[in-house]
Amino acid sequence: MSPLTIVNAVASGILTAGVSAFLVMLYRTDGVVRRWPMTGSLLLRLSLTLTASGALFNCLTLSTPPPSEIMLNCGLAGVFAWAAAFHAKLLKHGPTSQPLAGPDEGSARQADRPEGSNA
Repeated sequence: MSPLTIVNAVASGILTAGVSAFLVMLYRTDGVVRRWPMTGSLLLRLSLTLTASGALFNCLTLSTPPPSEIMLNCGLAGVFAWAAAFHAKLLKHGPTSQPLAGPDEGSARQADRPEGSNA
């Protein structure tokens, strides 16, 4: 088995788990997505389900796609693993009410200018 096949299988496994966890967390709470129109919510659910099932199929078949597709799988695995971890933390601790560390430079510069000024 080639190293690219192993990398693709691992990335596909992480992608499957990440998308599945993200999907469960997104729809288990009464959040914003549940207030969307039915078509938007169903389209999101269908898209995430197809992504997870496609990644699972990639993992089970142990295929070796082109390097660009392996890179795409690795990137998507990272994004969905981060999204699942972020939403798990958000559900556990709730949204933070504290501002981000450090002042926003853009708002400080705007406060120095008179209202309506572009200078």
